Amino acid sequence: MIGRKKLGERYLTIAETRELLERRKEEGMEENPEEPMFYEARVSLEHAEKFAKLSPEKAKELKEKLMELFDWIDDRIASKIVDILPEDYLDIRVIFAKEDYMPSPEEAEEIVKLVDEYRPLD
Repeated sequence: MIGRKKLGERYLTIAETRELLERRKEEGMEENPEEPMFYEARVSLEHAEKFAKLSPEKAKELKEKLMELFDWIDDRIASKIVDILPEDYLDIRVIFAKEDYMPSPEEAEEIVKLVDEYRPLD
């Protein structure tokens, strides 16, 4: 990456990533309609379209609520929770398996209740 520097870094949910890639695809269509995106970006967009469960707005809102409700949930863990939408304590334990903090069953229940408010009715 000659000539490029990192301006910042933050964790995104799959829904937020999908939104960014769709915007980039639209911009690319204006610049070069035959090849609007690089191969890696196209594959990433396909993945995001397939696995994003929430809209970007709902994903951001849920992520913010999780970080407000629990001070030990950081941006990275909140993004994982939003992407996976855990259904029970076992799912929460899997997400936190390699973390320094393991939520109690009561805390996990609160997380699942909050996630249930945003869970799509498929």
